[in-house]
Amino acid sequence: MNVENIMNSMTIEYKLEILARFFYYIEQNKDIPFNEINIDERDLCYFVAHRYIQENKADELIEALIIENDNDYIRATDDYIIMRNRKCQQQTENEGV
Repeated sequence: MNVENIMNSMTIEYKLEILARFFYYIEQNKDIPFNEINIDERDLCYFVAHRYIQENKADELIEALIIENDNDYIRATDDYIIMRNRKCQQQTENEGV
């Protein structure tokens, strides 16, 4: 799949989640997963990600990170996928499926 197809398949929510995590992980070496950090730090990451989206800078940044195969972007993506899988698993267990 090429970068253009990847970008076209991303929702705004996905971009927000990935960028927030990316901004968290680039700050320094982080051993604490994004969902376990304090709310103030998480809110700041979401704020910056939201600004990038509002100012139409998100797509350009994400494209560059994909092309460069950036480690922090990969970690942010992995973190988000793991979090989504856990939520889906919990929802399935709660529904008794």
